[in-house]
Amino acid sequence: MQYLSQRHYENWYEYHLDKKHLPVLPYIETMVTHGCTLACEGCTNYSDYGMTGGNVSWDEHFEDLKVLTNRFNIECYGFIGGEPFLHNKFKDWVVNFKEEFPYITLMIVTNAQLFPKNADWFLDCMEKYGMIYLKFSNHIPGADYFEESKQLVLDRFNWEQVDELKWFNQEPILDFLIDDNDTFLKSSKGKYGDMKPYHNDPIEAFDICSQQTCPLFYQGKLHKCSTVGMLDKMLADHDQHDDPDWAPYINAGVDIRTATDDVLRRWVDNHGKPHMELCKMCPTKNDNAYFKHFPLVVNKLGFE
Repeated sequence: MQYLSQRHYENWYEYHLDKKHLPVLPYIETMVTHGCTLACEGCTNYSDYGMTGGNVSWDEHFEDLKVLTNRFNIECYGFIGGEPFLHNKFKDWVVNFKEEFPYITLMIVTNAQLFPKNADWFLDCMEKYGMIYLKFSNHIPGADYFEESKQLVLDRFNWEQVDELKWFNQEPILDFLIDDNDTFLKSSKGKYGDMKPYHNDPIEAFDICSQQTCPLFYQGKLHKCSTVGMLDKMLADHDQHDDPDWAPYINAGVDIRTATDDVLRRWVDNHGKPHMELCKMCPTKNDNAYFKHFPLVVNKLGFE
């Protein structure tokens, strides 16, 4: 079947009326780049070691997006990394997405290190398009770049403060959130090159998962989360692709071009629920997998 680009609608209501027959995805995200300006041990996307692949091409991803948005009613779509602002054509990603899909909320997850030099064009996009959700992940508490980035955002719009770390703007519709989490969860045992899955009870593992509602769309496939979705690439980078312990968890994505409607609806029905096979790879509360995050962050840029 040939999928065309998203047709344009008069308003948000018309968009969702046209999509009401499709399975609803509250949120799904994609990797914009594999590189990052920080190295955070326990990164759910494995971006801390310098994953191969570099930047993702918008043109290639757009072809997949045309299919995705014709098979799902997507409420919010996320651009993640790595660090998205590290992509030398990230502005094109933001502008092109909002031009093609104005009634899908766009979430940007960034560590804010590169935000000051990109603030002008990005804040202009927030004002022009609306329906943008900006999330700053705070990895170096008290860093100058973070405080500067935060102030640039707060000074631009008439924000209503929802709580200590969240703000909302009514016109245009915008959200701003700071994620300030000192505790990380390491999803596998060992170090890169000698990593091993836990083979746990999937329900218990899912119970403490930080990606319960964060499915990944990558290279035309749907994945339960980025930890599963990027596993294939991570293992290949470290010569562990043929490790039999990882075999049950590799290449587990659903191809949106070949999957039947029933398969896609079942996949959506699993949103926010454990996957009875894939979730076995992760730890449970009994595995002592939590650790203090901030002391282990490596700042590749060297400035604060």
